[in-house]
Amino acid sequence: MKHLTLAFFLLICIACAGIAQPSQTGQLTTKPSAYGMEETLKRLRTAIEGMGINLVAEVDHAKAASDKGLDLRPTHVLIFGNPLVGTNLMQADQRAGLDLPLRLLVWEDEEGQVYLSYRHPNDLQQDYKLSDQQAVLDKMGKVFEKLSEAVSK
Repeated sequence: MKHLTLAFFLLICIACAGIAQPSQTGQLTTKPSAYGMEETLKRLRTAIEGMGINLVAEVDHAKAASDKGLDLRPTHVLIFGNPLVGTNLMQADQRAGLDLPLRLLVWEDEEGQVYLSYRHPNDLQQDYKLSDQQAVLDKMGKVFEKLSEAVSK
């Protein structure tokens, strides 16, 4: 009986610890590219421009690491957006500007396979008051789908 009481107590503690943890936003989406890093980046830049979206910045994490004498496989972040779309979200909840413009991680694994990783724009609803912005979030989600198609097999 003593062991059963202890087991029950531990189960309650574990359950309560899980509740106390901050909630994570949605799952990270990761898709393979059919191309190497340079061709993937070229195709993504072209697709972004072709959709009339601004490529705001590109971060080359591997270069930054190399500049400090550190090794990192190719890892880029493309930061892109369209004020005609994103501004709607920030008008609904200005804090959404923390997650805008959108970001796409392009990275290479140990075997040389290149991947795209991103959070779906619908995840923004978990942190911001965007319940009336589903059409805008869906439109942003379609951008990620088109970018993934630009480099898919």
